[in-house]
Amino acid sequence: MSIKQKCPPFENHERWLLSYADMLTLLFAVFVVLYALSIAGKKNEKVVTASIQESFHTPMPDIPIDRRIGPEEQGLGIFEHFKGQSIRPSLIEKYPSSSQRVKTIDDEMNRVKIKLEERLYGKDKFRSDNKTGQERVVQITKTAKGFKLQLLARHFFDAGSVNVARGAMRELDQVAGILKELGRPINIQGHTDSVPAAGERGNWEISTLRATNVLKYLISHHNFPTTLLSASGYADTQPIASNGTESGRMLNRRIEIHVDYDHETSAGPL
Repeated sequence: MSIKQKCPPFENHERWLLSYADMLTLLFAVFVVLYALSIAGKKNEKVVTASIQESFHTPMPDIPIDRRIGPEEQGLGIFEHFKGQSIRPSLIEKYPSSSQRVKTIDDEMNRVKIKLEERLYGKDKFRSDNKTGQERVVQITKTAKGFKLQLLARHFFDAGSVNVARGAMRELDQVAGILKELGRPINIQGHTDSVPAAGERGNWEISTLRATNVLKYLISHHNFPTTLLSASGYADTQPIASNGTESGRMLNRRIEIHVDYDHETSAGPL
């Protein structure tokens, strides 16, 4: 009785040709690039070098300065000089000196303060013998990066609510219009007092949602550029007054709109 033997499995001894062909293709591409660089000149060499580095996921800002085209040729600092396919100047406003920066901030802060006084309070801005004057619901103070507007939450939001009160939209519209004229990046911050919030939402949620809703209002009602806006909530972690008194807690419940002069996307008046 004979036993059939299975045929040995087929083994392809020419698989090395695939790797070899891939290697030859890559070598051919390399020599084509080298030949192109040799006849293209130094300017195009830098363009190709940066393009290759970008293709291999090297971030453009990490490309050394000496590998870019000179600034007079609007070179490869793409996030500094380009928007889409159009060339434009750098968005960052350069300050010749720290004193010039301080002067710019002071001038714009004072201009905002004067406009707010006129638009929000008008003739009622000062106390008199017959009238106590209108309550200040917006206060402006200087910060390390620029200045901020403090909005009393009691006026702009109903107790426990995260939506802007309908009766406060006039004041918020005036604030938004003035800030939009500046064209500066702003960060909207929500703050609460230390008393635990009643209901399902805690102070973290309330502070964050209030700041976010102000941001959304600026976008939907005033067409604010989204690239200039950000929002954050801090609950009771950054008090500006004592939480031991009602007057202190009232000050701690606030919205702060920070105008940032160190941010890299300042665009000038809009």
